[in-house]
Amino acid sequence: MDVTGIDKRFLEKNETALSERIKALQGEALKKYEKMTGRASLHSFHAMIGSNNNLFVDSVRTAFLDPNDFISQWLQGLAERAKERESEGKLRPGKYRDIGREYFLLLALKDELLTEYITLFLTRNFYRNFKERVRQKPEESLWSIWFGSGNLVWGLLISPEMRIDEWVNDKSEMRRTDFNYWTIRHVMETGFIDPESEEPIKFACNKDFGNFYRSVLKRLSNSKYEKEISDRYLEYLNKSKAPMEEPFLIPELRFAGKDKKHKYRLDFTVLNPYTMKMTGFEISPSSTHMKISKITGIKKYEIDESLSKQWQKEVNKRNEYFSSYGITTVTFADDDLNDIEHCFSIIEKCLSERSGEKVSVSASLADVRGLADELSL
Repeated sequence: MDVTGIDKRFLEKNETALSERIKALQGEALKKYEKMTGRASLHSFHAMIGSNNNLFVDSVRTAFLDPNDFISQWLQGLAERAKERESEGKLRPGKYRDIGREYFLLLALKDELLTEYITLFLTRNFYRNFKERVRQKPEESLWSIWFGSGNLVWGLLISPEMRIDEWVNDKSEMRRTDFNYWTIRHVMETGFIDPESEEPIKFACNKDFGNFYRSVLKRLSNSKYEKEISDRYLEYLNKSKAPMEEPFLIPELRFAGKDKKHKYRLDFTVLNPYTMKMTGFEISPSSTHMKISKITGIKKYEIDESLSKQWQKEVNKRNEYFSSYGITTVTFADDDLNDIEHCFSIIEKCLSERSGEKVSVSASLADVRGLADELSL
């Protein structure tokens, strides 16, 4: 059983059954293809379908919930592409132009047998590339994350490799990794990267990771609130039915990475690989975030000006994390921190959230057929 929860034997059995059904329909489907295009090549027919996976959908960056989600988005992408081609005057075959794939597919999807054939073909493609299809794909800015304060900095990379005394991602290995990004399993597989060491910090078991979080990461903070959040996170992992698949609650996520001069850190961050929602949390009591160091002899306008500058710095921090990493920041101020359980319940919601709704194949197919009718095809 792999991390997706799908047995390889199930995938192989599914692929075999799909191939048998495709083969049973192949003769009649190929005749229809030849009638529409003038070509009798099975290779050409399959290319008309299979060569569009990175054209109609973003297969590199999109994670699909299941075959229906993949097919639905594929159909939506076809419709959008066909509209673009029509607006450019390039959809319909001209006097010296062969029938293009968008035009053929719009016609084919009005035919029940060809619709079944295309659907089976795409479903088989989904299962043949199952891991790549279902995995959530992060933006490149999050392929390497660095956390910690001062000189105590660690990294979490997707496929870490040491090259010329520098830790980088091996891009050729990224798509082959079996873990969901930024989860405890990710941590266990790759370890944490010490920028000054040639060996990752590895953990033999969940207990070892928990001890590191409690004895090292938690103790680095001087905030009692952050320590309480860390304790509740470890309790959350202990109660989880699948702790390895839970997101890693990242302490002190660094904005500028490991090497550049310190700019910002977020107290805690959840990068959820199942929803691709990125959420930072700031523990911000007024005593540490909005204070005036000396009051004697200072005029009111000077106090206001100092507070304004501090607030502007906080706003810039939130805006830059969002624009650079897509991280939205939630702030817990004094009133919030009076109820630390409620604060953690908000963090827990971000940790536990999983994938959302999807559009049905039937709805997407209806849209494609409606477009074909609208274009009088």
